[in-house]
Amino acid sequence: MATDRLRAVNKDDGEPAEMDMSPMIDMVFLLLLFFLVVSNPKTIKIDPNLTPSVAENAQAAKTKNGKIVVNVRDNGDFVKEDTKSLMADGAALREYLKAEKERVESKGNEPVLHIRSDKEVEFKYVQRVIKAGATVGLKQVAYAAFNKE
Repeated sequence: MATDRLRAVNKDDGEPAEMDMSPMIDMVFLLLLFFLVVSNPKTIKIDPNLTPSVAENAQAAKTKNGKIVVNVRDNGDFVKEDTKSLMADGAALREYLKAEKERVESKGNEPVLHIRSDKEVEFKYVQRVIKAGATVGLKQVAYAAFNKE
């Protein structure tokens, strides 16, 4: 009698066991949404009017957060990262650097002056950017260069 009941319970109905995948799909979408919200992508626009220098020992930047980009064109013009906003003089450059420094520090990042210049630019223009950065309290400077032609 007990054996008959056990056989009846274990009897195969012919229906395969199915797993409901909808909770797993929901979890994947939640994780995707979480990483999109938490991540902080930073796109750096490249000035098409610049041809960066080539340096044998150039290294990739460790982080993108905290960069304050100044482009120095071969004619000595200073251009903001958006590659459209030209800074007329040293006062405008200092004001831009000061505002960007405050913005970066408010996000909890260490500000780094990131200079990209044309390979034909005279050093005196790059030096002006470095001095303007020092005036507003920037302590780190990175100079952009390619590792290969």
